[in-house]
Amino acid sequence: MFNNKFKYSFKSILGHYLLLTIFLCSKLFGQDLATPVNSAFFREDQIYIGISLVSLKSNVEDFKPRALSRHFQWGIIRDIPLVSSSKFSTGLGLGMSFERYNTNLSYSEEIGYTFSEIDLDFERPLYFSIQSFEIPITLRWRNATFNDFAFWRIYGGVSLNWNFKYKAKQNSNLILFSDELKKWGATAHLSFGYNTWNFFIAYRLNPIFSSIPRNNNDFSIQFTPIKFGLIFYIL
Repeated sequence: MFNNKFKYSFKSILGHYLLLTIFLCSKLFGQDLATPVNSAFFREDQIYIGISLVSLKSNVEDFKPRALSRHFQWGIIRDIPLVSSSKFSTGLGLGMSFERYNTNLSYSEEIGYTFSEIDLDFERPLYFSIQSFEIPITLRWRNATFNDFAFWRIYGGVSLNWNFKYKAKQNSNLILFSDELKKWGATAHLSFGYNTWNFFIAYRLNPIFSSIPRNNNDFSIQFTPIKFGLIFYIL
């Protein structure tokens, strides 16, 4: 059930991702040089950076959040206009996501996973964090023009996630549950705003874990995050 070692080196993956980001940015932003200035057609290729607070839903009544759960994301998006005015388009991106969850979930070898009622040293709940690659696929509307870089926008779509690293810790002890964590996920998201500043809402379409047995029995614990925050688009 438990793995002693994690297969992937985060520093190595992050280094390769940064090199890929630099390469793609050079390709994305060196775009459409032959398009005349008076043309209505344009692309809005972007770098995005987002930060959110996370509300967790669970199928267990004893579940309670502890402190603030949070989410950070960043990446690049290739814009693909659908009409000649470029006001409607799709977007395909590549990014990274970092999530940290604070709950009253706790673990012991004797009884397995349960929920902490009293915040004592030996009962401190665990926190867990997830790092993932994400592929955002969006349908996009904006009232932009070729020469206007400040405009209203509404973007909505789905992000596909590969959860490549996790960490769970209770007191000073690492808790390993790689078998329970879903490696793949999907999140519906909506962003809207003006210019660089935009509100961001996201809802995970599948639970974080395949199952976490409670008190070593067949009843499984599920968590589903809802994210509220800001996302910044940089041209």
